[in-house]
Amino acid sequence: MMRWLFVLFYVIAGASLVMHLQRPAPSEGNGPQLPPSDYELADAGTVFVWRNLDTGETERELVLNHVGRMMKTDFKLRRRYAYVPDPWADNENTKEADIEPLFPLEVGKKITFHRQPAAGRTVDTVEVVRTETLSLAIGDVDTYVIETTSKLESGSWVGKATVWYAPSVRWQVRWIITDTAGDRRRREVIAIERP
Repeated sequence: MMRWLFVLFYVIAGASLVMHLQRPAPSEGNGPQLPPSDYELADAGTVFVWRNLDTGETERELVLNHVGRMMKTDFKLRRRYAYVPDPWADNENTKEADIEPLFPLEVGKKITFHRQPAAGRTVDTVEVVRTETLSLAIGDVDTYVIETTSKLESGSWVGKATVWYAPSVRWQVRWIITDTAGDRRRREVIAIERP
């Protein structure tokens, strides 16, 4: 009887091992496999329609001609200039060379640099943390997820941002921005109007 129990144990253990070996290996971070991306920007004249995830309101962003890696847009009746994916890195306090080492985007790539806004010197860290497929109103979109932390060196202000950049759209399709001064912005793209 004991011999049959041992045989049964080995059969069950062997079947379990075979089932385990037949499972597909998880991809890194369980996200889509994306090739390195140069973070291209959408053509001038493209309009991205955003939905505020807290209020449901929609907002339109008109893409203007970019300058190198600095995006330029009209958004909510004002012009924005920024070296995305760092929402605080604009044309007045950042050099393109500071953000250039982040490209091409690849999971695990990380940079740190200093900015000099009016409030004082900051240290910014930008990291490509994973890839993720988002199900949006525009369809399923494969994205790089990029996290930025900006800290004021001579004060207590800290800003954090998560940006989902979609190479297929050549734009960011979701943002979450918070800071210690009470700023909180969450939005995602619900439509794209091409020129």
